[in-house]
Amino acid sequence: MIRNFDKNGLKDLNNQLKKQEKLIKKLQKQLGQSGASTTTVQSTEDFVSETVLDSAGTVINTVPAVGVAREDGRLELYDTSIDEATVISIEPSSYVHETQAKIAVPSSYFLDLRGIYKTTTTQQYTADLAILHDANGNTVTLANLDETNNVGTAGPIAGGRDQSGAFTASSWIHFFFIYNPVTGDVSSLSSASPTAPTLPTGYTFFVRCGAVYFKDTSVLTQSAQLGDTVYVNAVGLWNGAPSVANTYQTLDLSGAIPPTAKKIVGRFGFSSTTPSTDQAMFLSADSTTAVCYTWGNLSKDALYKDNLGDAQFFTMPILTSQTIWWTADSTDAWYGITIREFQDDL
Repeated sequence: MIRNFDKNGLKDLNNQLKKQEKLIKKLQKQLGQSGASTTTVQSTEDFVSETVLDSAGTVINTVPAVGVAREDGRLELYDTSIDEATVISIEPSSYVHETQAKIAVPSSYFLDLRGIYKTTTTQQYTADLAILHDANGNTVTLANLDETNNVGTAGPIAGGRDQSGAFTASSWIHFFFIYNPVTGDVSSLSSASPTAPTLPTGYTFFVRCGAVYFKDTSVLTQSAQLGDTVYVNAVGLWNGAPSVANTYQTLDLSGAIPPTAKKIVGRFGFSSTTPSTDQAMFLSADSTTAVCYTWGNLSKDALYKDNLGDAQFFTMPILTSQTIWWTADSTDAWYGITIREFQDDL
């Protein structure tokens, strides 16, 4: 709408309208010569800005420009503020609604993901929804997944492992949802690799959904997974001691958490032997205790809980894969740490 314009204001507006008319005629001539198919843009009443549509007729943005959507899906914007048009070309791959996923959600997004121990060689994973990716980063959304994997089935094969030989005992096995876009088949895969499984023929989409420890007896450890949190039986350090009292040293947790774990929850305290005096015990996420550390003054008279004397609860981020730092007042093997759950980086 035009209101209360003085003479100069009307003159300026007139000049703008003439420029725009000139530009539109120029564009129409160019488009007529090229035979391109276009979608007309919508303009505001005063022609100061333009609402630009894509090839599907969806509003992209409101800009001070004339926009043309070409047959191949490209969007071209022409600056109307100058006589000679400046052209900006936008490819369809940059439109959120025209990406492979059709939605702005990355791979590894889950709804109600669950991991369930079935037998010594089988593990089940379910999810209301999961987003898988291929090697090029394209994504696909799958719903109502329910897959059971047998780590004893030689592969690479859907529903089994990604290698012909058996997995190594005392190691972590990673599980994946996999998808064949040609047949539409959904299945599972187990692999020693958390990032690069060898996919069976035809399966190009995958996403890691969990990790389970393969014990020295070559059987899967019992666990329960909800989302990215995995609950396990108490595992960790028993009857341990630092090599030097009150000096931090690394504690290897490779038998308790996978290399992909990013947080742990557990308890620490006296293990099977109670000393004659109270003792202090310390845990840290790094060697300097600058990020996150905890400690407890353990009482020799405290009751045993969780198989630990004077058990102290703790939660800690994992800054170095499968490693935390710890120390105590004594080098005697009095101490224990149990891990009850870990958060996986899915």
